[in-house]
Amino acid sequence: MEKLEAKGICVDTDVLIDFLKKKEPGSRAYGRWANRGNVAITSITAFELLFGARCSEKGQKRSEEARSLIEQQCILPFDKPAAVKASEIGAELRQHGKEIEIRDLFNASICLTQNFPLLTRNKTHYERVAGLELLEV
Repeated sequence: MEKLEAKGICVDTDVLIDFLKKKEPGSRAYGRWANRGNVAITSITAFELLFGARCSEKGQKRSEEARSLIEQQCILPFDKPAAVKASEIGAELRQHGKEIEIRDLFNASICLTQNFPLLTRNKTHYERVAGLELLEV
């Protein structure tokens, strides 16, 4: 079983969407980690949750749910060190023909610069990023 780092973990958007929709495996995984404390999300994940909620058929209800969940989280910013790291990782991945979606790149760079492991179901993209610790859902 995963160990909780002293600094905490960062939860990816896909896991939080599962939680909001009460779908597995993300719902249970998020609940398990949230009960331990020290859970964070990135500013990119906050954007993705709010954007997705506004675009859904039940925009008002989903937006309220997303805002409520976001308010309960520590938000890790996409700051200057994360931007520099993202540019390094992005260039390296492009050189090797292994690019990932820009929001995943930003999330990975935030986790690396803040020294947070990432709880995600989207391991196929994130495992391309050297040094990023991934946690199983």
